[in-house]
Amino acid sequence: MARVSAPMRVVFAVAAAVTVLIGVLAVTGEGSVNPSQDRAALTQPLSVASAPAQTHEWLTYARAATYDSVKSDVRVPLRDGKALSCVRYQPGRDGEADGARHPGIFLNFTPYGKENPGSMINKAPYYAERGYEVLACDVRGSGDSDGIYQTWFQPQETRDNYDAIEWMADQPTSTGKIAQTGESYGSITAYRVAALRPPHLVTIIPANSPTNIYADWVYPGGIPSSSNMTVWAQLPLITDQAQVNVLKGFRDHPLYDDFWKQIATTNKLDDISIPVLHLGGYFDIFKSGGFDALAQRPDRTWLLYGPWTHVHPDEVPGEPAPRNPNAISTGVLLQWLDRWLMNLDDAKLPPSRVTSFESNSSGDNGAWKAYDTWPPEDASNQRVYPTANGGLSRTTPQAAESAYAANGADGPSVTSLGTLPTDPSQDQSLSDQYLSNGRGRTTRKRLTFTLPPFERNTVVTGPVTMHLRATVTTPDAYLVSKLEVVAESGATLPVETGYLRAQLRRGLEHEVPVIPGEPTDYTIGLGDTHWRFMSGERLRVTLSSGDAPKLDQDGPAGIVTLLHGEHTYIDYTTTPS
Repeated sequence: MARVSAPMRVVFAVAAAVTVLIGVLAVTGEGSVNPSQDRAALTQPLSVASAPAQTHEWLTYARAATYDSVKSDVRVPLRDGKALSCVRYQPGRDGEADGARHPGIFLNFTPYGKENPGSMINKAPYYAERGYEVLACDVRGSGDSDGIYQTWFQPQETRDNYDAIEWMADQPTSTGKIAQTGESYGSITAYRVAALRPPHLVTIIPANSPTNIYADWVYPGGIPSSSNMTVWAQLPLITDQAQVNVLKGFRDHPLYDDFWKQIATTNKLDDISIPVLHLGGYFDIFKSGGFDALAQRPDRTWLLYGPWTHVHPDEVPGEPAPRNPNAISTGVLLQWLDRWLMNLDDAKLPPSRVTSFESNSSGDNGAWKAYDTWPPEDASNQRVYPTANGGLSRTTPQAAESAYAANGADGPSVTSLGTLPTDPSQDQSLSDQYLSNGRGRTTRKRLTFTLPPFERNTVVTGPVTMHLRATVTTPDAYLVSKLEVVAESGATLPVETGYLRAQLRRGLEHEVPVIPGEPTDYTIGLGDTHWRFMSGERLRVTLSSGDAPKLDQDGPAGIVTLLHGEHTYIDYTTTPS
């Protein structure tokens, strides 16, 4: 078999991920949907994993269809005379809208094509059959909408979103109550328009949503990711020049400057007054957004986090099941909408502020948990110190040093859309091993620090953070830390990964050069997790300077020396198992 080069492997990985993203939904046909098909199949909720009784009841909400879904094309006028190209789904009978007043759902406002089978368009008939008017539109300058697409998430796009919501509310068939749902790009547009407070917007449901896409995806921890920058160009239905503008914008702004602050939603959350149901995946590329939103808006944010990558976390009942066996039913989203837009008695709020899926190394044997706070109230803080012999100690170790030479080819990383830790491609065991001799010669490209095997099941629930004091031989360095589970089989699964460009250690806005050889403190956030380490498994933390193919491999070439002692440690939280 011919050997595949590293760049080609990146292309294959990205193409596979995009295929998963686009292929999980069925193409929606033209015209009305006949409700005479098997209603039992359509209304049976997908199976869910083990869960507390109230959580299980909430996750299995279902309501039968009572209408046909009637589809039509419409152009929505905007305040500057331009118009959005939209498709509208209305409740009706025999191919005609019923003319009654219904609440509305503005669906996934993106430049990817309003009827792209990889979007949320398959949910439009489902909602219309249950009494909602649904509108899906191409953003300005994309698809068949008027105007020019300048670059990502411009203020004009958000004003257009505002106008479309108010247009929906102003229709004679509207109750005046509108919700917006969206995934990925569409989740960002939902958060951004909510910050403008359209009078008739009642709630939003963002899924797979970053609140700082600079730090989460384009420049993880300030480190450039060209693979992430370029994968986006495969998706939108925009002009060639618009794609060039977007990529140029990415590359021209390597720091978290005004370009990115205008795009980010983390600095807009305080302006959002409506309730939000945020769906996130622990293995998604944008996993941190929901926890940021909850921290800033704890009284108006509910989280639903599952074992998902950057694919749809829910599936319309009756359609082919997604690849993830723990996907939820779209009925969960319907219940939220029924609660806020229809005020139905059977539609309940989530029984807890955080509904979280606890994963483990088996890959498909987890369980749903319910928490009122994050981290949970019963969580215990844990601190472990890396030691020079490759261990993790509960007490402060003696001063010592461990070093490695920066190698940008270290990895493997997740794909551009996320990968499950249990995927065979993610096994870190070969990267964790190295050769060495007594003459200072080694193949080591990362440091590893491992706890002894757990004597009983241990659940890590909450944020994981690495604090380190180190010296580097160059004025800058890329720092990558992974939280891993070492299975009894020897397989090593990456649960969390954190990134930091050394010159951005004091903030992502300004570069502060590193003085070669001077001890310097760094903090690497690995994100939030909910993972059960089984008895006999080991917890491992690594430190390196690469994560290919996600990160660019041309980082500073130098030596990183970790200084063991009171200033180098890992903090995490555990909950009772």
